[in-house]
Amino acid sequence: MVWKTRDYIDKPNNEVDYNTSYKYKFIAVINAGESYVRMGVNEKGFAIVNSSAYDLPLPEGSDGPGNGLTMRHALGICATVTEFEHFLDSTNVTGRTTRGNLAVLDSTGAAAMFEVGGNVYWKYDAADTAVAPHGYILRTNFAVNGDGSGSGLERYARQQTLIGEYHAGDSLNYRSIIRHQMRDFSDLDGNPVPVPYPGQWLPERPFGYIYTGVSICRYKSVSAAVIQGVLLGEFAGLSTMWTMLGQPASSITVPYWPVGNTPEEAIGNPTAPLCDVANQIKALLFDYATNSYYIDSYKLRDGSGGGLWTQTFPVEDSIFSAAETLLVQWRTDTLLVNEMLAAETAYAEYALSILQQAYTELAASVPIVVVETGVNAFALEQNYPNPFNARTTFSFRLPVASETRITIYDLLGREVVCLEEGPMEPGYHQQVWDGRDARGRQVPSGIYIARLVTASHTKSIKLVLLK
Repeated sequence: MVWKTRDYIDKPNNEVDYNTSYKYKFIAVINAGESYVRMGVNEKGFAIVNSSAYDLPLPEGSDGPGNGLTMRHALGICATVTEFEHFLDSTNVTGRTTRGNLAVLDSTGAAAMFEVGGNVYWKYDAADTAVAPHGYILRTNFAVNGDGSGSGLERYARQQTLIGEYHAGDSLNYRSIIRHQMRDFSDLDGNPVPVPYPGQWLPERPFGYIYTGVSICRYKSVSAAVIQGVLLGEFAGLSTMWTMLGQPASSITVPYWPVGNTPEEAIGNPTAPLCDVANQIKALLFDYATNSYYIDSYKLRDGSGGGLWTQTFPVEDSIFSAAETLLVQWRTDTLLVNEMLAAETAYAEYALSILQQAYTELAASVPIVVVETGVNAFALEQNYPNPFNARTTFSFRLPVASETRITIYDLLGREVVCLEEGPMEPGYHQQVWDGRDARGRQVPSGIYIARLVTASHTKSIKLVLLK
């Protein structure tokens, strides 16, 4: 897999195009009305994504293709990672204006990250245990071979934690990246921020609003994709680009394949309807006029079973499951391109209808002002992250001071560990569990129950531990 969250606030209208003007046909995320590639995959199963890295060298007077045009040419003429490296060799001589990290994969199973400057590049092979001991390579907006002026170190650190947890728990897949990594909110120290966020970021900020300036999912994000390759010998057209058009928090993922024209919901004239409605929803989520980097987390989840994500995530899950079923079928049966294109259209239409409905309901809803006082209702929020590998955090609120007990049980009802017992003050609290029992032993993977008990209330949530 290769994946990317694209941040470019000045180009919010993204779409998925099918390009037939080169040797190899390909699909790619582009800016509406343009043709430069931001991420894509071709009919040979060669895929590419990038992140800008302005700390890489660019000699004065450099000329030639920049990141977007380099990626477009690569998709059009390269079938393998080796051919892409030859392409970089040739443009080292003729010149480029590139400064970025370019991640590529092909249908042979090869995958690599290239740090590419104006007339030089460095290759990091994902199969080289010296540079990728766990088989993956991560970057944000900096290069290892840069001059130190790159950016995105907070997002890089957070990504390292998340991807490391997924890998350790054997859950590093397109679903975990899309659902959790690409929609992750974190603070300036790289700590996860729960949704909803039951607090004020700063004293003068409105309750429940999260600052996204250093998050992976942030105000600048305009699209995202995970490109899932094929196994050796499989039809390369089964390479799947799982794509979110628009800000990831406000979008629904749809799969696309490099076999034909993308549906009108994803390409549009002049802009893609899927991206249009996601942008409308984004405007309602990021509605704090004083600072546009803040998102209203209670519009994503309201803590009472409502919110945007309670509508969009089940739909996205159904698209994932349906597409996975078809991919299994297409790998074993006779594959018809028309069936693939029909599936694309059906998923895009479904996602668009749900997003339009969600926007209408969100726009019509009466804003709820949540005040953090001692009379707030008793609440136990879902843990985050979930599933988790090393540690997870859950939040709860007590309306009054109370004797409180917080306990973890297994599915047989046996107590695993008591995390907290004793008097607690009213207000908002957080509790962390590191997956260990009362004797400090790591418990096995599985589903566990966290139970919060006070003198007058009891509430439980399910925790999923993946080792």
